[in-house]
This record gives sequence, C-alpha cells and structure tokens, in this order.
Amino acid sequence: MKLSGLGVWNLYFLVKFALFYYGVIGFDLLANAALAAFFAITYSNPLFNKVKHWLGGVIAIVLLYKDSWLPPISRLTKQAGNVQDFSFGYFIELIARVINIDMLLALFVITVCFWYTSQWIRFTTVTVIGLIFVGWQGVKTNNDFAAQPVAANNVQTNSQARSQAQVVTQAAQSPDQQLRDFYQQQSLLTSQFPQQYNGEMFDVIVLNICSMAMADLETIGISLDDLYSDFDVVFSDFNSATSYSGPAAIRLLRASCGQTSQTALFESAPEQCHLFKNLEKLGYKSNVVMNHDGHFDEFKGLISKFGGLDSTPFNIDSMPVALRGFDDSPIYSDEAVLNAWLEQSNDCKPCAMYYNTTSLHDGNQLENQPRVNSKDTYSIRHKNLFNDIKSFIKKLEKSERNVMLMIVPEHGANLKGDKVQFSGLREIPSPAIVSVPVAIKFIGSDVQNYSQIVVNESTSYFALSEIVSKTLKTDLFGGNNSVVNLLENLPKAPKVAENEGTIMMYVNKRPYIQLDGGDWTPYPEN
Repeated sequence: MKLSGLGVWNLYFLVKFALFYYGVIGFDLLANAALAAFFAITYSNPLFNKVKHWLGGVIAIVLLYKDSWLPPISRLTKQAGNVQDFSFGYFIELIARVINIDMLLALFVITVCFWYTSQWIRFTTVTVIGLIFVGWQGVKTNNDFAAQPVAANNVQTNSQARSQAQVVTQAAQSPDQQLRDFYQQQSLLTSQFPQQYNGEMFDVIVLNICSMAMADLETIGISLDDLYSDFDVVFSDFNSATSYSGPAAIRLLRASCGQTSQTALFESAPEQCHLFKNLEKLGYKSNVVMNHDGHFDEFKGLISKFGGLDSTPFNIDSMPVALRGFDDSPIYSDEAVLNAWLEQSNDCKPCAMYYNTTSLHDGNQLENQPRVNSKDTYSIRHKNLFNDIKSFIKKLEKSERNVMLMIVPEHGANLKGDKVQFSGLREIPSPAIVSVPVAIKFIGSDVQNYSQIVVNESTSYFALSEIVSKTLKTDLFGGNNSVVNLLENLPKAPKVAENEGTIMMYVNKRPYIQLDGGDWTPYPEN
C-alpha cells in the first residue's frame, strides 16, 4: 500500500471547485478531503484497487448530492408519494430545467481540457491547493461571522407584552442565538380580539394564492402599482415564512399568534392563535373554498387539523375546469368558484371565507390546449387569475356588503430560479420565494380612506391579525375610524423562514441558510 496521484478523480474535485466557486453547491471540506485521501491510497493487489474505485465512486456521488442544495434524501423519501402523482409531462419539464445543453457542453469542454493538459500539469497538486484554499475561506468566513455584532430586530408586541422592554442585542451573537431570540420574542405575541362587536358588521375574505412572490412579478414585468392599484393597503415585503403551501396556509390561519418554528406548526396551538376561531367567537361563520380538490400533500386535512378550519369545503364539482394541475387533477375557474360562493353566501352574515387557489402553481396546463412549458404560461395564468379577482370584487361592491378583502400569497413560484435552485424548486425558502406581495381592500360606502398606504418594512402574518382585530374594535365600516389609523404601531418582523430541515434567516443584512441543523452558510446571490 502506498500513496499516489488521484488520477481521473482530480476531474471530480476540479468540477466541484468550479461549482462551489459559482455558488451552485456547498462544500464539506472534511468529507471531501477524506475522499481525496482515500483515492490517494494505492494497493498492491489490483482487486483492492478496483474495489477502491467502485466504492469511491459511490461515495463521490453521495457526497456530491450532499454538497448540493438539493433536498435531503430523507425529504425525498417522505415526498415519494407526492412525486408519484406528477404527470409524465411535468417530469420531462423538470428534467429539462436541471439538465440543459449548456451544462452538458461545459462538462464536455472541461473533460477534454483536463484530458489534454493532464500530460504536463500535476492536477493532484492543484486539488490539494484547492482543498487548502476552501478551508482557508471557511476559516475566514467564520472569523468574519464572529467579529460582527448581530442586532436582533425589534418586534412590537401585543397589549399584554408592550410593557416589557424590547430586546436589542448589541453583543456578538451566533445565528443560533439570534434564532432563539427571535422565537422568544414571537412567543410573546397574541392578538386581543374584542369580546363582542357592536359596529357595522363586515365580512372577512382571505384569498390565499399559491405561487406569487415579488420576484415572480418582476420576472413577468408587473409592478405592485398595476397589480394593486385599487387596494387600500399594500405590503411590499411580506414574509410568507415558508415556501410550501401546507405550512404557509397553517401560518396564515394561526396569524393571531407570533411566528413559530416549522416543527411547532404540526402540534396543537391555543385556540386564541387561530384567526378564524377568533372570528367565529364573534358570530362569524367560517367557509372553506378552493378551486382544487385539496388532496395533494393532504392540504385539506392540514388546514382542518392544524389551521382550525374544520368546516366542509364548498362543493365545486359542477364548476368549469380552467386548468390541469401538475398531477393532471382539475383546477376550476376562479371566477366561477368565487361567484358561486358569493351567490349562496347570504346564509352566513357575517362570513369569514378562506379561499385557496392553485392556478399559478408550477406545472399547470391550460385546459384543452397543447402542452407547453408551464413557465411560458405563468403570465397568462396570472392575468386570468387577477381578471377573475377583479370581477369578484366588482360583484362584492354591487352587493353593497361591507367586506375586508385580503390577498395573501402562500409563497413564490421561483419562476426565475437562481444559482442554488432551478426554476420551480422551492426546497430552500430563499428571500425571492418568501417575499410576497400582500394587499387589503376595504369595501363599504362609509370607509374612510384617502390614499393607498404602502408598507415597505418586513412584516408577516401577525400584522394581518392585528389589523383585523383593530378593524373589529374601531367600527371602520361605520365611518368612525380611518384606514390609516389601523396601521399605527403595526408589528414588524425580521425575515425568518423555514421548511422541514431548512432555515433561512438574515444575518448582518445578508441571507444565511442552515440545512439539517448543520453550519450556517450565506445563501448565494445571483
């Protein structure tokens, strides 16, 4: 047994160095160094060398996957049932996004160059230098991390907690400490709804839209001014706190308490945290309406069990089909579903309606149209959706009902993609995915509003609950308060987002991520 050069395995490490440099993958230094050392050992027995290369090849593939930003294997295993529901056409569409001609050509050129120059360049030396450089970069980053103080963002608490001093940490903090402080602050927040409401009654309608972030609007060339021109309040930096539909819906339905961890979402929560339960105590009747069957990822069950919406969903079986989902399931016309609900809503005054639409979800296809890349139809589907919403708003106005209408996207579509996640992938809740445009419109003849109010600070679901609570306390629809007063002392919140096994948080004004409880690393920016 002796040491030798890495041979063709140098190509493996050189490709990984290039991918790491451009932020396409992470790099576990110790594991990669150990693999290089394993390949450097040569045995006198040829059979042992063959076993070494075969075993090393398997380890190299596993390590490359581990270093990538792709979902953990455990996550894929849990999602196997959902992935099986994908249509064949959608599978092909996703594969084309991951493997493209440019990538294959680049790999071919690198391989040929390596083959040609290996005759006079000792690439094993290059690999060792590369490992040393990556290690030095890691030490430098950690030192910079420790040297910079982290100021914990202030959060305005509810009436019970406002008397407590706000926590501002000037000393250096680790990201884990910062995260703990954030959840500690959020645990103090609870909206205080009135015991009874004596003003002009109003309906609360929440339109929960799947796959629409600020980054997606920029990609298709739509501004907030155009999208929400006739809305009273617009949030330009709202944090959806996750990039998946089920958790996003639960967070919205539990808006009356502060943000919790991903794990806590799937545990029971106090009834006072459930926005719709608080409304039901005041005489509201909750309605669940969707333009899909709600079976994917057990969405319907999740909002019932963990979101507190246990009423039977509105029957949509007779509605016209507008789209086919990524699993070929029917997605019904938003206009038809909303109008049908409105026509039969007279039996719930006041109404608290939760509407969920998947019309913008990745992989959707227009009904009775040839299959095309779903990215190419996003702008069409977006235009159709908001035409339907505008039509619904006009009908609400004609009905002369008082309505508080909120549009709250679940998360973005990641339409453009970035270095880490190709278009449509949402495993990591990056800022481009969780920064969503939220808007509120008050419909009523006596509502006092003089101009649109745009909130540019980072906010999240608790702020919406506070606005609902204030509206119930101040008789806005009776003309005894103005919209601008509802936004006084509006709770702000730093941008922290989670999926299962993945956390994104801003550290020193830069997004960092933690995967499976590992080290915090900067999220690569385009």
